[in-house]
Amino acid sequence: MSAQTIGELSLREKVGQLFMVGFDSTEPTDDVCTLIEEYNLGGVIYFSRNIETPSQVASLSGTLQDVAQSTGAGSPLLIATDQEGGVVSRLDWGSQLPSQMLFGACGEPELARNAGRAVGRELRSLGITMNLAPVLDVNNNPDNPVIGVRSFGESPELVGDLGVAMATGMQSANVLACGKHFPGHGDTATDSHVGLPVVNHDVERLDRVEFPPFKRAIAAGIDAIMTTHVSFPSITDDEDRPATISSAVQTGILREQFDFDGLVVTDCLEMHAIADGVGTAEGAVQAIDAGCDVAIVSHTPERQRSAIEAVVEAVDSGRLSEARIDESVRRIQRIKRERNVATPPAEPWDESATESTSVAQSVAECGLTLVQDERGVIPFDVDRPLHAIGFTGERGSNAEDDRYEPAIVFDALEERGVDVLRETVSDPESFERSIAETDQVLVVTYDARSNPGQAAALRRICDRSADVAVLAVRTPYDLTVCPDDATFLTSYGYSPGAVDAAVRALVGDTTPNGTLPVTMPDA
Repeated sequence: MSAQTIGELSLREKVGQLFMVGFDSTEPTDDVCTLIEEYNLGGVIYFSRNIETPSQVASLSGTLQDVAQSTGAGSPLLIATDQEGGVVSRLDWGSQLPSQMLFGACGEPELARNAGRAVGRELRSLGITMNLAPVLDVNNNPDNPVIGVRSFGESPELVGDLGVAMATGMQSANVLACGKHFPGHGDTATDSHVGLPVVNHDVERLDRVEFPPFKRAIAAGIDAIMTTHVSFPSITDDEDRPATISSAVQTGILREQFDFDGLVVTDCLEMHAIADGVGTAEGAVQAIDAGCDVAIVSHTPERQRSAIEAVVEAVDSGRLSEARIDESVRRIQRIKRERNVATPPAEPWDESATESTSVAQSVAECGLTLVQDERGVIPFDVDRPLHAIGFTGERGSNAEDDRYEPAIVFDALEERGVDVLRETVSDPESFERSIAETDQVLVVTYDARSNPGQAAALRRICDRSADVAVLAVRTPYDLTVCPDDATFLTSYGYSPGAVDAAVRALVGDTTPNGTLPVTMPDA
């Protein structure tokens, strides 16, 4: 059944197009099917909870599209996910890209473009038509708990160059790219999943640092921009008002100043910065009133339904005009047509995944960074045992996927023929191990900068042996808690390609070529 034109849609069917929802299963749930059928839902978003195998995801996408296009309205769905690479990778099949900061350490736009195309092909082969990436935040706060290695780095120019290249690559594979998180989540010390961060910079500073990557992406024709639930009082004159629900931000800046006519997409309205403030349903009304086109409600069926009904009621009461709804529906329908989102996958996943894996390896080899090695510890002597000590850690934010274990590094070393004396440390404050001065030791850190116990244990280990190398697999900022002369290698994440490149450098099979794309605050 072909989609109806905007004039043929009821108010509920038009409002439904403005919503993207998540659900908790690897198969379509009754709740999500009901929302699609009743409201002509605009899109769905996949998380790790929806994903098992490539064939399962392709089948899920096909079934959901069948449900949508068999309804009276017949509108195809946008099917989205967060496949940024690195610590935010919903597809965990070994083909995921490294983190964006590793791209920043490499600094090659052509590689970023190739990577965007590869991940776009991979997503499209699964029926996923929108990637909520790249991250365009400029990460200049080492204590940022939610962005960090998800950013290309601290230079607005570098973030703009690589972000535009990656987005262009994705869209060349007919997958919508969505730059995030406008106006910028890079200089915050609070995670908007759990509270409302406030950025107190004046507009001059925002225009110099935070805005440029978004301006560049808009000029290059990016399909969508995601808002952030961060307060910018210099724009809104209200410290308690998240940017997502501010017309001064979404209409005044994005639409009028930056002349953006693509989709403005909210971050999830169930995040605490919204849900604990104005509330999810009211947040949807205010976000659309502010100028947003797509409201994401990722988790709870009751909140999803109440948010849609709140927008319908706002139109019925005159609080929102139907013309405002129509404006967003036209954008959504236009981009769905341009990206041909209803077309089934044209190639099998394994063919596209091969390209993703290859590009990931190239990026990892290019960006892996040996920050210092004054003692000449690397490469290790593979004919001697290697004492490998790895610290565990929890994900930095609810946005991340929690799949790290130090064993992935140990296993990769053993696959290279290294005799690994391994130890996984979950309680660093009580950690003690007998290490001889002549032992060669690898310490794998996981956000030691934010973990005083881990940092102290790291320094104790470094004091006991001359042949110690530190591999930071979560954040390069761990350098700030290392001894001044420590051998320090960083992979900016623990994706398969990044770990493989790090291990090959440790045993002398490759030479790290990357450059830190961020400044160490205490170094």
